[in-house]
Amino acid sequence: MTRAPEREATMLNRRNILAMLGALALARPALAQGLPGRTIRLVVPFAPGGNSDIVARKIAERLGAHLGTGVVVENKSGGGGTVGTEEVTRATPDGTTLLFHTAAVAIEASLRRGLSYDVRRDLVPVTQIAETPFAFMVNPGLPVTTIPELIAYAKANPGRLNYGSSGTGSSVHLSLEYFRVKTGIEMTHVPYRGAAPSLVALASNEVQLVLDTLSTSKPLAETGRARGIGVASAERSPIWPELPTVNESVPGYSVSIWHGIFAPRGTPPATVAALNQALRTVMGAGDMQDWSRQLGFRIVTSEPEAFSGFFQRQIALWADVVAKSGVTVD
Repeated sequence: MTRAPEREATMLNRRNILAMLGALALARPALAQGLPGRTIRLVVPFAPGGNSDIVARKIAERLGAHLGTGVVVENKSGGGGTVGTEEVTRATPDGTTLLFHTAAVAIEASLRRGLSYDVRRDLVPVTQIAETPFAFMVNPGLPVTTIPELIAYAKANPGRLNYGSSGTGSSVHLSLEYFRVKTGIEMTHVPYRGAAPSLVALASNEVQLVLDTLSTSKPLAETGRARGIGVASAERSPIWPELPTVNESVPGYSVSIWHGIFAPRGTPPATVAALNQALRTVMGAGDMQDWSRQLGFRIVTSEPEAFSGFFQRQIALWADVVAKSGVTVD
C-alpha cells in the first residue's frame, strides 16, 4: 500500500517535467524551427532614420519577440547600398545574418560594374516584405493634369521637361527612365542628394516632374505646391483612390518601392523556410497591418520560391531599362 503514493509522486514529477519542456519549446520557437537560436543581424544598407531603417527596426522588434531571440539592426550604408549587401554575401550562411533591401538591389545587378558579388548568385530570397507605390508629381504651373497630357506636353516641347530624383541610379531615376523609354519622350534628369531636395526643386519649378511615395506626395499636393497625376503601381491605391494608374494610359508600366529580406548563399533551405514562416507570421499580425497603412505602404509577403521568381523578373526588367536608357554610374 505504501507504493501508491510513490507512483503518484513519480507521475506528478513526470508531468511537471513534460510541462516544463513544453513551456521551454514555446519560449524558444527559434530552436524548434531549426534556427540557430542566436542573435540575428538584420543589415540595412542605408543610413539610420530613413523609411527602410524605420521598417527594419519594427520588423526586428517583432521578429525577436516571436522567435525568443535577439534581432538587431545594423546600418551599413555606402555605395548606393552595395556596402551592406557585400557584407551579407560574405557572412556565414547560418541564418544569423540577413539583408533588408529595396528594389535597388535588383537595379544594381546590371547598373554597377566591378562588384565583388552577384546578387543572382550570392543572395537567397527569403520573403518580400512590403511595397510602397510611387506617385507622378508635377509642378502646379505645368499645364498637365493627366499622364496622357504629360506625354503630349513632352512630345510638343522636347527638352523642356526636367525631372528630379534622389540620385543617379536610384529607384526613382530608373523608374522615370523606364517611363521615358516606354513613351518615347525626351526629358532631362536632374539628380539630388535625397528625395526631400528633389521635392523642394519641384515646388520651385527647378524640375517639373518627380516620383515620390504617396505618404509624402499626397500631403504636398494638398498644400497646392505640387499636383498628382498618376500612381505608378499596377492598381489604384486606397491612400489616393482618385489618382489613376499610369498603366491605364501606358500599358505595362508598373513600378514601386519594394522591400525584401535575403540570406547569404548557402543558407540551408530549412533555415530559409523557418525564417520565411516566422516573418510572414509577424507581418500578418493585425497591428502590423494597421501600422503599415499609417506609414503609407502595403505589406506583401510570399514564399521563398515566389519571391525568387519576382526578384529574377525585377532584375531582367531593370537590365532592359539600363540597356535601353544608357544610364551609367561612376
